[in-house]
Amino acid sequence: MDQQAGPLRQERHGAVLVLVIDAPPVNALGHALRAALWQAIEVAEADATVGAVLIRAAGRTFPAGADISEFGQPPRAPQLPDLCDRIEACPKPVLAAIHGTALGGGLELALAAHARIARADAMLGLPEVTLGILPGAGGTQRVPRLIGAEQALRLMLTGKPVPAAEALALGLLDGVVEDGLEVAALRLAEGLVGRRLTATRDRREGMRDGAAYQAAVAAARLAQAGARLPAGARIVDCVEAAQLLPIEQGMVFERAAFADLVATPEAAGLRHAFFAERAAARFPEAKAEARPVAQLGVIGAAGSDLALLALQAGCPVVLVEPNRPQLVEALERIAAAQETAVQEGRLTPAARDADWERLTPALGAAALADSDLVLVADAGLLAEAAEAAPPGAVLALTGRGALPDSPRASDMIGLRLVGGRLAELAVGPQTAPEAVATARAVARRLGLLCLRAAAPGGIAGRVMLAGRAAVTHLLAQGEAPARVAGALRGFGLPQLAPEAAAEAPETGASAGRIIAQVLSAMANEGARLLERGIAQRASDIDFALVAGLGFPRWQGGPMFWADQRGLLILRRDLAEWGQEAPEIWAMAPLIADLAAQGGHFADHAAQAGSGQKDA
Repeated sequence: MDQQAGPLRQERHGAVLVLVIDAPPVNALGHALRAALWQAIEVAEADATVGAVLIRAAGRTFPAGADISEFGQPPRAPQLPDLCDRIEACPKPVLAAIHGTALGGGLELALAAHARIARADAMLGLPEVTLGILPGAGGTQRVPRLIGAEQALRLMLTGKPVPAAEALALGLLDGVVEDGLEVAALRLAEGLVGRRLTATRDRREGMRDGAAYQAAVAAARLAQAGARLPAGARIVDCVEAAQLLPIEQGMVFERAAFADLVATPEAAGLRHAFFAERAAARFPEAKAEARPVAQLGVIGAAGSDLALLALQAGCPVVLVEPNRPQLVEALERIAAAQETAVQEGRLTPAARDADWERLTPALGAAALADSDLVLVADAGLLAEAAEAAPPGAVLALTGRGALPDSPRASDMIGLRLVGGRLAELAVGPQTAPEAVATARAVARRLGLLCLRAAAPGGIAGRVMLAGRAAVTHLLAQGEAPARVAGALRGFGLPQLAPEAAAEAPETGASAGRIIAQVLSAMANEGARLLERGIAQRASDIDFALVAGLGFPRWQGGPMFWADQRGLLILRRDLAEWGQEAPEIWAMAPLIADLAAQGGHFADHAAQAGSGQKDA
């Protein structure tokens, strides 16, 4: 009889108890799910009619990881490491059936089972290092026991997932099926009834060659020497401990390292950046339906880079430029970029030829008649594009500035590349929700991250410009370029650092004060963008800087920096420095208001987005 209890559904198939994880959207291992799994394992162990347990997941994926929102909160039993130990200690065989992505805590849960089978398109990985932490539920101890130090360290230090076939070859999986995972897993579980399998903690396949294991640890430790973030070195320590310590002590060592890393400022910054990226994906136009885009138009030779991205994404592209020499130059730029990609092995000659076949150059805007979205790279050609593009086609302006008044204002949106990886979608007051959804879908198809802004947009550039203005002022006031450059590079902002000799004089502002002045100017400009409604939330500003202009991810962003430091301190500093250079540090009213309430930028973001639906 099937039973549904919160995030876990139980099914009986003869002697096999099937535990179906059902906690959408990604089956994250939150407290309720952990408690339900623990109870189910207890019941299975006590029930003499249960001979094996199968853990699988409903929806699109096996648990994609731990519930990151619980990090930094008081722990609630059962914690994930304890749950994994409880599953591993079950005297009856436990099988994990994996589809989608088994990442972080999800993979650690599967590793605690006695056997693992996956669908061929599944991906497995341990990406905790990207959050400044390490696998904390036995991953650093169980994985090297199965696959050795070299491959375990590769998984943990890069954070990159591997496909199921590679995971099988490495030894993380016991089987892979092309389809029919549920049936195959149940058949395997039935075959395990009555058998006693070796627990992962007791396996040693990856430790047979002790010298190779130590050599891999030594090489990884050398590679981590001088690293800015501490997580990598602690991962190496834990993998070494897996060989040197009994499993119980190794687990304690791992948990202590995990707790240390979670509390570091770098991990806090990386968590903030992670959630900022998630929040940026939430658009007010979430329910709008994107219009189909079968052909992309680009008007203006300056749009050749976007045309190239579209070709790489498999889109048919019409490139219009009325000036013949400029059109030829644009085509040559595209061809040169393709040839470079071929020489570097990033593109095959056949793929290059296929891309070129999808490109149609034209001198007249009439060629845009069948385009569903037109990227307008030359504002002077907007009128021609608007006349030639069919009704309902989106007109996406790639230049800076406000969206112009036009009879087609509902079809118009700004789509600006920031740093080659981020697309800022600047939405005008008349832009139709369907146009926003369409532009977003196209940007994602081109492999770009998306940020919604109110027109005229320019979030990342405005905030970075404020930082550069602060740097220029410091230099004009006699601050040594080497001291300013050293402070900025130390923080992770070499793009703001002036050119300077290596040595800095003994006198001058401290590195901390330099960083405070530059970051305060950036946070102050960010506050103005929030006041004007150009940015939806403070975390969007941080996301724009991190994703678009290389602000160090582990520092979170200028708004996060200001919140961590405290808005009372920011208000005090701006009041002082604003007298010296009001054009840079004159306080945004929002900062004074939030500081007076003991608030944070994050509080304002929550209020601003409270009436919006998640995408």
